[in-house]
Amino acid sequence: MNTGRQINAMVLVLFLLVVASGAYALWDDTRAEEGEQEQVELAAERGANTYALNCRLCHGDRGEGGTASGRLPGALPLNTERLQGIENGVFSADALAKAFRLVENTVICGRVGTSMPTWGQSQGGPLNVEQVRQLAVLVTGGDDPKLWREGGFWELAEEHADELDAEATRHATVQQPDGVFSADETELVVSNAAPFGLGQYIRIEEERLRVEPLQLEVERAVDGTQPAEHEAGTSMAKTEVVGDEDPETGNTLSDPVDAQQTLLPVSGTKRVRIGDTLALDDEQVRVVDIVTGIPTTRQTLAEEIGREPRRLLVSGAEGLEAGAIIRLDGELMRVEDVRDDGEADLELGDDASPSATRISVSDASFFQPDYVIRIGDERLRVIGQVETGQLLGEQIGRAQTTFTVSGTEGLRSGMVIRIAQELLEVVEIEPARVQVERGVADPEGNETQPASHAVGTAILKTGVAEGEEPDTDQTLLEPVGPDDTTFVVSGTSGITEGQVYQLGDELVQVREDGIEAAHVRVERGVNGTSPDKHSARHIIAEGNLLEVERGVEGTQATLHNDGDSILFTELEVEREAQGSKVEDHPKGAELFLGHRLIVQRAAEIENTDPTEAADHANGALVRNFTLAPQPQTNAGEACGRVIVEAPTPSGPTPTPAAGAITIRAIPTIQFDTGTLTVQGDGTVTIHFENQDNGQNHNFAVYTDDSAQEPLTATSQGEFCVGPCTNDVEFEVPEPGTYFFRCDVHPADMTGDFIVAE
Repeated sequence: MNTGRQINAMVLVLFLLVVASGAYALWDDTRAEEGEQEQVELAAERGANTYALNCRLCHGDRGEGGTASGRLPGALPLNTERLQGIENGVFSADALAKAFRLVENTVICGRVGTSMPTWGQSQGGPLNVEQVRQLAVLVTGGDDPKLWREGGFWELAEEHADELDAEATRHATVQQPDGVFSADETELVVSNAAPFGLGQYIRIEEERLRVEPLQLEVERAVDGTQPAEHEAGTSMAKTEVVGDEDPETGNTLSDPVDAQQTLLPVSGTKRVRIGDTLALDDEQVRVVDIVTGIPTTRQTLAEEIGREPRRLLVSGAEGLEAGAIIRLDGELMRVEDVRDDGEADLELGDDASPSATRISVSDASFFQPDYVIRIGDERLRVIGQVETGQLLGEQIGRAQTTFTVSGTEGLRSGMVIRIAQELLEVVEIEPARVQVERGVADPEGNETQPASHAVGTAILKTGVAEGEEPDTDQTLLEPVGPDDTTFVVSGTSGITEGQVYQLGDELVQVREDGIEAAHVRVERGVNGTSPDKHSARHIIAEGNLLEVERGVEGTQATLHNDGDSILFTELEVEREAQGSKVEDHPKGAELFLGHRLIVQRAAEIENTDPTEAADHANGALVRNFTLAPQPQTNAGEACGRVIVEAPTPSGPTPTPAAGAITIRAIPTIQFDTGTLTVQGDGTVTIHFENQDNGQNHNFAVYTDDSAQEPLTATSQGEFCVGPCTNDVEFEVPEPGTYFFRCDVHPADMTGDFIVAE
């Protein structure tokens, strides 16, 4: 090869190298930018997950704000142009960077005086620095202006929220018989009703609904009483009871009710039946119906079942009929037959006269309140085990034969008692005692006199609030004279060391370490039962006695003999109905009516935007909708912040003309003035001095205290960490009162900006 050809070849090689290097440089820049974009999208994805887990219940699934999303009304919208670097419709890299810093700072430090808590680990919150950065990427759309994307990443947050809400309902779907859940329907059939609860808020597409809470439909003001308002927590007592039955049902109003309301939201319906008359304070109401959002037979399993049995013992027959589809948890069953001859190897332990309301049975632990049983041709309703009124005072093991109890009244030597499934015989009783100081002074300083007190004297609390019950439910078991300092009492529940109590006209004070609990000694595991461990506060019942209501469901109370069989309602069922999965079910499992829900359409949530009822086709997901938590004010114990009152000027407020004004951020997390007044139109310059070392502040003017956009394009100053200074220059508008604040501390660094005529 000659020299010329060699030179040409070398030139060609060099040229190709240059071209390749240039192409590589261009490709490398593209690859780097694509890599950065991938990192931003990964950060946004992780930020969306963090947001869905921690933030959406206040700010909404897409950051639309609490009012718009049906969540916390005071929570601000986050999917705003301002937080995505757009000012006056124009994207700005500087505005994006400023928004990014604002979001990071707010997440870490919260907002003093608002419901926005501190989230940063440096301030005691759960999120680390990287998680906070990822949230800021999500909210702003990215932390690099080159990679900014219009609209942000809110669809990612919504996807995470949707999946969480679908998981909470096990991805239940609409399954109406006619293929669509119309806007005017309130009975919703779903693929699986097991995950749903009474009063639960749910959503189908954009509509929010609520499963009806438990309510009593009642006739108000019966038997000559007057309708009245009642507070939440008001107890509901029966006006007519059987034998020694306690009139209290154990249920209360779950919400306040007015004098006209006929649907009463309640905590439960145990021991309440249609036709009962209930007392609420001085008013009496009659139960017309029991309304529930999850239709139920009101029956429960009387014994646990596995996956094989097709015959079920249940608590009663009311609400059950052949052909009905019932549900136990997620399994559907078709009822093929209902009978009242189900055997559980239980029998009477003694004769029962027609008037007896307490009967002896072979195993009282088997029965639950409201079981309807049959003996001969008579049906009886179980009220409950007969209790002694005492509780275990401590946890006991299998071999322990002496233990403390809440009291001894109702207990006697030789008595057989029941704790859970175990029967025990009482061998010896040692009653409770208290040591006291006699004749102590009343609150006015007047001494009371020691006196004699008889057996049965009530021990009353002193200093109780108005309306509070003073009775401790304890009495003297032995008489005491004026000089006695140790009292034998029925029990120690309600009695506290150091407290003053009243017996007749005398006041006594319980000494420190002056309470000796009651004890019993027992024989364990009698009548073939097995000794077991038992927890403190467990109820002590009377052996195998049941309290019952006689002759229910149209039957007559008759004589029954020792050894007569006790029979239950028995269902013959088809398992795995409609393709449902067979499951095990525990004793006490409730029998519901299929996969049905009764719902309120377009359910209202106070102080938030409503939704509209709409048609929903079969297959639409029925998602959970969790309400916002109760707001708690950020007390300002993070990032050096405190809640302070704006300073009150000591003299007349100066009124300068438009021009340069100096305002300072001072170390108490406030501005050095609460009011700024300028005279006339023109340009005003705020010389902002941040004298708060280490704290991030800015100065910004808005139309009012709820505005999200600044008054003018330039009335929002830069953020800076003190000590620092910057100027905020803008045109003052027409006369009126405006608002200024620090955007980092919008609750405690505020003031009025007045433009005077």
